[in-house]
Amino acid sequence: MADNLPTELKKLFKFYIEQRNNPPEAFTHAAGLISSPSFFTVAKLQQHLGNPLLSPNWVQLHFNGEMIPLDTHTLWKTVQGRDLQFIDKEIVEDCIHRGGALVLEGIDILEPAINAFMQKVDASMPCALSNCVAFFSQKGNEAYAGHRDSDDVLVIQLSGEKLWHIFKPQQRRYFNNTSLTRTQMGEQLAEVVMRPGDALFMPAGVPHIVKTIGDHSLHLAFDLIDRTPNVESMNEAACNRYNNGSENPHVPPSKVIDHYIRILQSPGFQQEIAGMTEQTRTAAAQFRERIGRASVSRALSKFIPREQK
Repeated sequence: MADNLPTELKKLFKFYIEQRNNPPEAFTHAAGLISSPSFFTVAKLQQHLGNPLLSPNWVQLHFNGEMIPLDTHTLWKTVQGRDLQFIDKEIVEDCIHRGGALVLEGIDILEPAINAFMQKVDASMPCALSNCVAFFSQKGNEAYAGHRDSDDVLVIQLSGEKLWHIFKPQQRRYFNNTSLTRTQMGEQLAEVVMRPGDALFMPAGVPHIVKTIGDHSLHLAFDLIDRTPNVESMNEAACNRYNNGSENPHVPPSKVIDHYIRILQSPGFQQEIAGMTEQTRTAAAQFRERIGRASVSRALSKFIPREQK
């Protein structure tokens, strides 16, 4: 699957690999990387939004800087004892007609070619399972305010134009990544106008804010999420080892700390963490394969008349 990428996505993958091999300090902008991108379009986005079974977990709507709650616009039908949820599309239509913005998650699940692209992207990293998100906006309305991301981001502009204000890199962090004011974003480094076919790579921790400068903008953002065991999972594993062979009671805290450090540095613990990493990497690869199968069904082909195929 991953070897049969469309030419457009092969170009995007090559650009991504160049950034992985030589990471920029703040960003890399590749103008005109793809000529007239067609692998994902506004029409394709509308097709997915028109899915009658689209649930509120897949989509966000934004207007005047606020997210529109979908609770009162969510319907359900009880089928065999289960509540099947879906969105009353009137709220989607109203948001777009008023000039709002929307975010559609799970594009890699909906689009087999994009899942194949992300299979190659994930495989190129030590331990990753990334996300692909579609952002549609109109002049005067954006989905997100200024912010910084916890992971590297790859962007491809597909339709319309968007202005990116990019600021001096800050420390990567998982906490306190809420919206940032202009003061919190710090020193601006550049203004980049993204046009159809332009690609952008931005490392984790780089503050940015965007503005739709034409009548609309559509881009895909690939969140290159790092699944390497983090300090929390490693601490849990180390604490399990400590609790199964702890220091003697009533000893000074310094001795407890020394014992804990010995656990962290022990070959057995290092091997355990390496095993956790490989297990996560293998599970991510298997998940990509399953997504590929979930996106395509041909089992009924033999029952379909030739003229309907």
